[in-house]
Amino acid sequence: MKSSSAFKILAGVVLAAVLFYFGVQIYRYAANPFTTTLTYETTADDSIAVTGWIVRDEETFHSDAATLTHSLGEGQKVGAGQVIATAYESSRALETVTEIENLKLQLQQMEYALVTYLDADAALKLDSSITNGILALRQGLTEGDYSAADDNISALKAAVLKSTHTYSSAEEIRADITAVQDRLLQLENSLSGAQRITAERSGIYSAVCDGYESVLTPDALSELTPGTLDRLTPSRNTGNVGKLIYGETWYYAANVDAALTKNLSVGQTLILRLAKGLSQDAVVTVRSVSGEEDGKVTVVLSCREYLPQTTLLRHQAAELILRSYQGLRVPTTSLRLDADGQTGVYCVVGVSARFKPVDLLYRSESFSLVRPVSEATGSAVLRPGDEIIITANKLENGVVVR
Repeated sequence: MKSSSAFKILAGVVLAAVLFYFGVQIYRYAANPFTTTLTYETTADDSIAVTGWIVRDEETFHSDAATLTHSLGEGQKVGAGQVIATAYESSRALETVTEIENLKLQLQQMEYALVTYLDADAALKLDSSITNGILALRQGLTEGDYSAADDNISALKAAVLKSTHTYSSAEEIRADITAVQDRLLQLENSLSGAQRITAERSGIYSAVCDGYESVLTPDALSELTPGTLDRLTPSRNTGNVGKLIYGETWYYAANVDAALTKNLSVGQTLILRLAKGLSQDAVVTVRSVSGEEDGKVTVVLSCREYLPQTTLLRHQAAELILRSYQGLRVPTTSLRLDADGQTGVYCVVGVSARFKPVDLLYRSESFSLVRPVSEATGSAVLRPGDEIIITANKLENGVVVR
């Protein structure tokens, strides 16, 4: 019974101490609401959120063959006359082709096993290659770069398999290599009726066809309107071999609120930041702006960079950056006017406040970007790391704040 009463008294004392502490803090803030923050360099953008379509000059390839083997990787450059895929009439050829691919991978593993058997340092390099491959795969998946991720998976798989082969002697490895090479030669000679599908002109290969290749074409861009872009439907997809992308330019077409595009002009250079699939910002040029329909216009942008990295992209959310600003970040509430009407901020210099004039570059509700006034000198120049006063009872040059 006594311990229960003591506990209640102790709890009451703790509660009173907490309430007293917060009461003192509230009183201090009300008596002198002094708060500060540090300034630092950063950037801000005027941007428009859009969702649009990627347009390319594309040609799809089709084959009625029972078995197809692809010779190229996603986003790989192709020369005129280069083999895109090989078609076989027999469906059983697929089993043979699969066995050939597995034997080629096995051959690579055994050749590497021979190298590591003769050179101990090669095993350490392989371990490092596996670690780097895992990190590269994770980065590609995080950034949505699936074409790179596919290549990373293949390389990582090969590296892991290489590390699993152990032999008792170099002669044993060489004997297995000879046996695999003989089997490969036998299988390759057994394949008949092979037809090579080649590129008539140079381009970039993609294994993925979606039916928009004949709908979204560079020639159709001039006819795009908000209505036609909203009603897009793909044609029948028959490109089982893949497609070739020609030229160096790709386009991005999106419907945008007309009110947000008043300052856009044909030929203007902007920045397009895709939500996924491309980690870099793309420099784009305004190619056209359509007439207004129901408050919307169709904006077409062109880009001559990163075409191999965008082969798997079609309908994409993005951020269209109209202008970027770089300056010193300060809270918008810290901006003040001096007696001459000059915009600036008060900073803590020693124990007193000092007014530092600035030019306003960018303003939002929460923060602004500024730069020091060019005529300012000495301690009146705002610099990164300065302690800016946000709130205080009285602010003027020289007033003691600490």
